[in-house]
Amino acid sequence: MTGRKEADSTSRRPASSLHQKVVSLRDRSPAQGMGRKRFTPGPVLRFLAIVGPGIIIANAGNDAGGVFTYSNIGAKYGYSLLWTFIPITISLVVVQEMVGRLGCVTGKGLMDLIRERFGVRWTLLVSIVVIVANGGTLLAEFAGVAGALGLLGIPKTLAILSAALLIAIIVMRGNRQLVERIFLALGLAFFSYFITAFLVPTQWKTVGHSFLVPSLSHPGVAGGAFLIDVIALIGTTITPYMQLYLQSSIVDKGSSRGDLPYVRADIISGAAFSNIVSVFIVITTAATLFNHGLAGIGITSTSSAARALTPLVGIHAQQLFAVGLLGASLLAAAVLPLSTAFVVCEAFGAERSVQRKFSEAPLFFMLFLGLIIITAGVMLVPHISITGVAIGTQTLDGVLLPVLLVFIFILANDRALLGKYRNSLLLNIISFITIIALIGLDVVLLMNSL
Repeated sequence: MTGRKEADSTSRRPASSLHQKVVSLRDRSPAQGMGRKRFTPGPVLRFLAIVGPGIIIANAGNDAGGVFTYSNIGAKYGYSLLWTFIPITISLVVVQEMVGRLGCVTGKGLMDLIRERFGVRWTLLVSIVVIVANGGTLLAEFAGVAGALGLLGIPKTLAILSAALLIAIIVMRGNRQLVERIFLALGLAFFSYFITAFLVPTQWKTVGHSFLVPSLSHPGVAGGAFLIDVIALIGTTITPYMQLYLQSSIVDKGSSRGDLPYVRADIISGAAFSNIVSVFIVITTAATLFNHGLAGIGITSTSSAARALTPLVGIHAQQLFAVGLLGASLLAAAVLPLSTAFVVCEAFGAERSVQRKFSEAPLFFMLFLGLIIITAGVMLVPHISITGVAIGTQTLDGVLLPVLLVFIFILANDRALLGKYRNSLLLNIISFITIIALIGLDVVLLMNSL
């Protein structure tokens, strides 16, 4: 096993230019620096070299399906479920910290480690489920793009084709740094939800109370329906593709075990920001739609939520909501096919990196482009039922997530793989409780979906 770790340390992907400068300056020998003052990069510079994957993937979790779920929760339950975001954020950080640590220490993606530790059969099963589930979820993202641009007056066909072409050009023609910066820039669209929340008549004292006092039921909503909505709220935050993309992206970036504190900071800041965005979506719809006929009923789509804001707070609130939905959908629509390409190529040992040319990683880019072309084409079919697709992919995610979390937990405790970087007792207790809770919730959701 020692030989494997030594080989791992010499087979990492090329890092970004900023990251390479930091590493070269950090590792320069005294003789090389003789005759001039040695420069030691500070923590801010090193963090800027590492930051990206954690924030990007956490924001991608606030996709079209997430915006719909949060909008529905706000419209249906008001502020009463805001307390759930505290354990949700803790769970997201715990799971993604293990994934980030695995990537930094081993220099391998999650599917690489699963193949080596559990065999080809499990790897193939996970790959198939991820391809199908991600493809279905990508349909929902293009539906989100079409809905958001539709609110801004752009026809569906033009919206979908433009989005598909834009995503393909960015990833195919840009390098990893450019792609990452564009993904981070798309996250700025989420600030529109903050602005919208302050445009509507929000009861901030009630908001604070709802964070501190848990509500386990709601008048006018049956217990089973309430439980399903709570499970959907939690389940939309931690998805399989997020963990797979995060570890692959960390490896592709070239982060090492010395960068682990900065990777953790990236993960924590990403989880905190994305869930604050989610909270503000709930607050916005709770402050408006809950008090105007949708209490206990909810909404049918994110577009209906945006349109319903217009007579209450004006056209600008609808436009801001549409901008946030567009940014969320575009970001997830770019991350999902990349995540799928990473997963399949890792499973079969093929070259995969945004840094590579098409000729160097043909399978990686063919999978990426193929998924975009197929899903965009399906979305152009008249009267396509996105609701049915969403339910089916949610069920597949419910099957995959518990299995994937168990894999992550076992790998994070592997002494031969991680050595001193394996889980501590405290982290094992927290992560075990988190995983058991998530598995239990997913089982209930799956049983109610069948």
